Amino acid sequence: MLTPPQKNKHIGAAWACLGLLALTGGGCSHPGGHTPRVPAPPAVKSNSDHVLATIAAAEAQLAAGMAKASAGDAEHAREAFDRAIDVYLTAPPGTLSDVRLAKAYGHTIEQIHLREVEMRLGKDVISEAPQEPSAADNVAPMSVELAPSSDTARRLAEAAVRAKLSDFPVEANDAVLDCIELYRGPLRDWYAAALARGAPLLPYIRQVMASEGLPQDLAYVALVESAFKATALSRARARGVWQFIPATGQRFGLQQDWWVDERSHPEKATRAAARYLKELLAQLGNWNLALAAYNAGEHSLLKAAERYGTSDFWQLRDKGALPRETANYVPMIHAAIIVAKAPRDYGIEVPAEQELPFEYVPLREPVDLRTLAECAGCTLDHVRTLNPELRRMSTPVGRAFDVRVPRGTGLTALACLRALPPEKRLTFRRHVVARGQTLASIARRYHARASDIAEANGLTPRQRLSSGTELLIPVAAHHMSSAPHARARSRSPASGSAVRHRVRSGETLATIAAHYRTTVRAIERRNGLRSSRIVAGADLIIFPAK
Repeated sequence: MLTPPQKNKHIGAAWACLGLLALTGGGCSHPGGHTPRVPAPPAVKSNSDHVLATIAAAEAQLAAGMAKASAGDAEHAREAFDRAIDVYLTAPPGTLSDVRLAKAYGHTIEQIHLREVEMRLGKDVISEAPQEPSAADNVAPMSVELAPSSDTARRLAEAAVRAKLSDFPVEANDAVLDCIELYRGPLRDWYAAALARGAPLLPYIRQVMASEGLPQDLAYVALVESAFKATALSRARARGVWQFIPATGQRFGLQQDWWVDERSHPEKATRAAARYLKELLAQLGNWNLALAAYNAGEHSLLKAAERYGTSDFWQLRDKGALPRETANYVPMIHAAIIVAKAPRDYGIEVPAEQELPFEYVPLREPVDLRTLAECAGCTLDHVRTLNPELRRMSTPVGRAFDVRVPRGTGLTALACLRALPPEKRLTFRRHVVARGQTLASIARRYHARASDIAEANGLTPRQRLSSGTELLIPVAAHHMSSAPHARARSRSPASGSAVRHRVRSGETLATIAAHYRTTVRAIERRNGLRSSRIVAGADLIIFPAK
């Protein structure tokens, strides 16, 4: 059930091609018979000179770009970075198979990528929202025996069980008492912070559990799973308050794409968790095994129960039949429920439970969350707290989305968003793939990341692109100056106003240039084209002669 995290790819397709050339530059075998020994040709000094000269020229442009970036001149920094890449792509014949060139090119790509990220930090709507470690990773593996129970804890816990303060069948055995000591000792601050964080969620979670016919105190499963952090992400890629792994989230209808991850949606994920817990109870027959299965998977628990011939969780725990995390997981839930019923008795102060008031604003176009916060008259952190399922600093593009804002601000926010000037709106460019283009080359053209373009369009990072395919290029409005068309406008002559021309079938750059009384080279330069090849449907920015 656990899915390992995917590794990021920081080097583009061109680097992969150069690396392949470097690795496969050897000769051919002769079929049959003896292969004649041919003496190796002497080293060609001129080729080595070409390689060193190419690397030096590229590094000079890279250094110039870094200096411009450090000075805050992002526009000219990106132009210098483009020139550094061009040095490699236009290297003299014979130099591309040199491993030194391949390594230097890879280093250049990585340095440019890292500096691009630095230039966009805190500003780019494309960057993924920050995540927090899950409680299950940091708390569940702890050794509960390090905190032996006291007489006071035992007395309080046994009184709570006798009084049946919980609608969940809690127990006060030694393992649970040891966990209570953890909560009132080493984990006191952690537990108090988790309860405070969960205060706005607990009323809703209880309501959902009751509507499904489940014990309302199953709400405290989320405390042990995530400490009620909607943005929690575990090492196993489990996400959200209820820590669904991707496959289980999909199984219970939680949408996961580049824009949103509903595993972090408190309401939808709670509904999914209630259904899952109900299913586990039906499969395993008692709550302790069902909770253990929520942590380790139902198949593992069914196998353990069958192997040891018992469906008693505590017996399986004593026999060492369970992973350490799972063995601790169930008693920690029992302990969390007992302490939550009377936290002051354990020296823990928590705020009163209260719902987080909000209302929905229907959106038909993507909106930067910072702009949304301004329109709603609240902080960005408040907007992100209300909408933790949003993975980017933007609402989704290409579909309607109901965003949550503080209660009482909906009408004002909606009116403000409708009146936004163009420069405050988000833009996502459409790019028609030309012959020979790759995700890496398209990403360089728009100063975007190939992985972002791939994910935004449902592609794999190394997927080949077909000519004529239309891609969505995520670009923030306040970063449009870094796009090729915008750069062309900024340095265009004042000979005429820019016009947008959509290429029709049968047209060439020569016929288009003649129509607008300009040159093929001017169109290529102003649109960042590396050749005269164009495809129907592509958009060109042209400055006609007066």
